[in-house]
Amino acid sequence: MTKDNYPAGAEWRKWDLHVHTPLSVYQKYGKDDEETWEDYIRDLESLPKEFSVIGVNDYLFIEGYKRLKNEQQCNNRLTDLTLLPVVEFR
Repeated sequence: MTKDNYPAGAEWRKWDLHVHTPLSVYQKYGKDDEETWEDYIRDLESLPKEFSVIGVNDYLFIEGYKRLKNEQQCNNRLTDLTLLPVVEFR
């Protein structure tokens, strides 16, 4: 990283490290179907540009995170976001 990458100095970004998916055990997005996923992914892609990191939160597993990573890698979606897996235990 060089000084040219950030000519104004430090830049603040917004992170949300607790975002559930339609695959989460407890969520309010709807069914685990293609229509729900398309709406969900479109909503993430519509976040303001200052959001740069999303923690994909699931209970005990990371299947929702894997689905979103697959969208990034295979379908060139969510390209402006860094996705982190987050596992929640209760």
